[in-house]
Amino acid sequence: MSESSIVEKPEVLEEFDWDTLRKASLFPGGFGEDRIKLWPKLLNVRDGAQQDLSVFDELPSHTDERQIRLDTDRSFVLYPVDARDDKESLQVELNRLLVAIFRKRPKLNYFQGYHDIISVLFLTLPPEIQFSCAEKMSLHRVRDSMGHGLEPILGLLRVTQKLLRLADSSYAELLERRVNVNSPLPFYALSNLITLFSHDMPTLQLIQHVFDYLLCRPPIVIVYLATAIILSRKDEIRRLEEEDEEGMMHSLLSGLPNITDESPSLEESIVKTEDDASSSAGTLDQEQPKSQTSAGDKFPGVSVKEGPCGESTAIPASTGTPSSPSSYSLCESSRHALQKPSITLTSLLLQADRLYETYPPSHPSLALSSIMGPQSVMFTWSSSPSDLPSDDSAERMVDYPQLIVYPYVEEDGDQKEKRKGPRHRRLLKRRPRFRLRDRKTMITGAVLALGVAMAVYGVRSGIVYGEGRHTNFHFHRDWKRLGGWASGFLIGAGNKILHIGDAS
Repeated sequence: MSESSIVEKPEVLEEFDWDTLRKASLFPGGFGEDRIKLWPKLLNVRDGAQQDLSVFDELPSHTDERQIRLDTDRSFVLYPVDARDDKESLQVELNRLLVAIFRKRPKLNYFQGYHDIISVLFLTLPPEIQFSCAEKMSLHRVRDSMGHGLEPILGLLRVTQKLLRLADSSYAELLERRVNVNSPLPFYALSNLITLFSHDMPTLQLIQHVFDYLLCRPPIVIVYLATAIILSRKDEIRRLEEEDEEGMMHSLLSGLPNITDESPSLEESIVKTEDDASSSAGTLDQEQPKSQTSAGDKFPGVSVKEGPCGESTAIPASTGTPSSPSSYSLCESSRHALQKPSITLTSLLLQADRLYETYPPSHPSLALSSIMGPQSVMFTWSSSPSDLPSDDSAERMVDYPQLIVYPYVEEDGDQKEKRKGPRHRRLLKRRPRFRLRDRKTMITGAVLALGVAMAVYGVRSGIVYGEGRHTNFHFHRDWKRLGGWASGFLIGAGNKILHIGDAS
């Protein structure tokens, strides 16, 4: 379609059409007010499926309720921003919702960051369907993280690592050399993968749009979106490398760029993968048509309005025109990181889709089926309700972690050398000497990033497995392993700096 064509956002039809919804989710504002009726359908919640939470008051307490209370007591930090909202009452209501879920589904285990995910549903949907939607989200989309250990999220880090190598091998090599010092796994993506971006997105309208995108696609798409964001920060990482500020790379990648939900301009450059950069150039030009029709145009189920910041809207041709989001200002997201380069959410979502098309989950080099097991949500989810496991079956799946993710085996030295090749060795020889300021920065950044990751996204100990037996996949083993990686990282960095200091 030529740039002179006017592209319209697909109508939200009464008959469920996944392709139409996926296209609509790419536009600024996402589903807008229609998400209230679309999210329950995307989560396979039946019409009229209301739940009285008082029926769970008499059920036995779940072992994680203390941690749930601690987390809900510090929820709603970034949003909502409306001063009329009583934060304490919202926290009480959210806590009651979470407790009800775990009392009904006692085999599920709470993980820190889960409350961030459910808070998005809580702030978006009417009270009468919040429980049913949260239950479906837990059982069929984030269930892998609700078992007895951290292995499933480590599996997604392995898939992310492979996708980065496929998308941009030289950039992935840089990250593994300079950021992932002791392990090639991209631990800076941990927060985004485990919380579906709900912990770090700065505004409600942004995370609502992200959920629009995620909920109408398979669960594995979270890896593609996380990778798209990592790729979007390539220039910033290269700049840090040139300025000998490598210690700040992990901190930068652990956060998000300045994401706006405004329309991309016609000239905006969207990050391209290494292999498809040249071939996709023409396609991208075609995907950036002229601005949309006037603000007065209307479509059934989708309102087309001028952006709240007064901007004109240019829409990718493969999608449609934007709808307005709910009652929060889209301008707010631009106030959170004025010093960072801005990127539109639409650009990131388009890049994630492009990665998915180029390197689908079935791509042999991605090795998804060799990493995640047959009972992972990556394989049990389906857009067809008849192909989904029952809710009770899905709950029981957490009792079999060996069928959710396969054991992690790190590459041996020969494999690493073969993959990196002579170019990597030449780069190492040209590596600049560290100044004293760089050494301090490197250690400070590493301690801060790893400390925050381990403090915020831990899981509780004392999990009971099966018939009263304590699992071998509980808190202490998982965090001992992560602690070992963290310690190795810091020790390795310290030894390297001491060695350089002695040489100088």
